[in-house]
Amino acid sequence: MAANRAPAGRPELAVVIPTRDRRAVLAETLSRLARHAATEPIEVIVIDDGSADGSHEAAEAFARSAPWPVTVLRQEGAGPATARNAGVRAARAAACLFIGDDSLPTAGLVGEHVRFHRDRQAPEEAALGLVRPAPPLDRSPFIRWLHEEGAQFGYARLSPDRPVAPENFWTSNISVKRELLVAAGGFDEGFPGAACEDAELGLRLAREHGLRLRYLPAALVLHFHPTDLARTLARMRVIGTSYRRLRELAPEMPEPSRPAARHRAKAAALTAALAARRTTRTRAASWRFLCDQTLREAYWDAGPASGPPRIGRALAALALRDPLATPPQPAAPDPA
Repeated sequence: MAANRAPAGRPELAVVIPTRDRRAVLAETLSRLARHAATEPIEVIVIDDGSADGSHEAAEAFARSAPWPVTVLRQEGAGPATARNAGVRAARAAACLFIGDDSLPTAGLVGEHVRFHRDRQAPEEAALGLVRPAPPLDRSPFIRWLHEEGAQFGYARLSPDRPVAPENFWTSNISVKRELLVAAGGFDEGFPGAACEDAELGLRLAREHGLRLRYLPAALVLHFHPTDLARTLARMRVIGTSYRRLRELAPEMPEPSRPAARHRAKAAALTAALAARRTTRTRAASWRFLCDQTLREAYWDAGPASGPPRIGRALAALALRDPLATPPQPAAPDPA
């Protein structure tokens, strides 16, 4: 463990960042955090989950010259839930802001979260910030779909005028009172993969502790996570497996329907529509079906171990050849 120095006073917000083998993007995230929040009353806690690429050393080097206290912890491949729990235990601040190592801070991020918790000091009050694709990824219709209406996030459905459903507890940009996290016992560390553990905590916080989650669109991070349809389907397989544990712990979540004849019929209809004309609507409907079907098959142990879902193979063959579903994979974000 390393820390740069003792703080002059108690910080108001702990920025908790789990990381593993993402040295370059982690360095960019920390650099932008220092650039945009140098005077904010925060501490930063980086939890390295067994990196072999020098991420730990990069975080420690950053800590030595950072404008606020930085703590660097290390664990060995225990996963993001365990990492975030370690960050919560190490935090001194009254609230914790969880971001990813690929969540590039903007000028409004930290200030919005700090002001939120100053103004709303009840333990149940929490804030979900906005996640948008970082340039150049924002030029990809598929990656924009994932963030706005897709399988990763659903920001197009949110409004600052309405409460946010607790299952939208997205740890790419969310702040919660430390008191509430400790009372709930933190993230469940028993999930089989890095999926659904954040939704489960949000549901548990709401059910047992009265969590009130609000949307702060001005608290913005730019998400530098290159992906494509093939990688997204692999991710949906992980989510489908983790969803079984989510439903054990949160039975209020709907059970995915069993793969059935109606799914084959829908896949056939979408295949015909996509082959006839690749419109924004047919593409989005095809992406949605393939993501949902992969999750369904993984949940019910009804699909292959890799590749596209069993139902919808012809649709996947068309969609995976579409250039819009296979955007370029940049090595670094565009300069801020």
